[in-house]
Amino acid sequence: MPDISQLSSFNKSTSQSFHQQKNFIKKVLNGKIHQCPVCKQALKINLTDGKEQSTICCQKKCTDIELDCS
Repeated sequence: MPDISQLSSFNKSTSQSFHQQKNFIKKVLNGKIHQCPVCKQALKINLTDGKEQSTICCQKKCTDIELDCS
């Protein structure tokens, strides 16, 4: 059974990851990031009207983020 310090550490790393991803998405949508951080190919932003999932991805799918625009 994990102790409270392990749970706290897990929560901290999860929170940091969430905020990093949130900031990355903001920068992409604001036009500040144009390339995949892994393969350096152009990022494609696909914003839809609700019938399909909106995404941010590169051609190789190193970066493949589904956006919840509801």
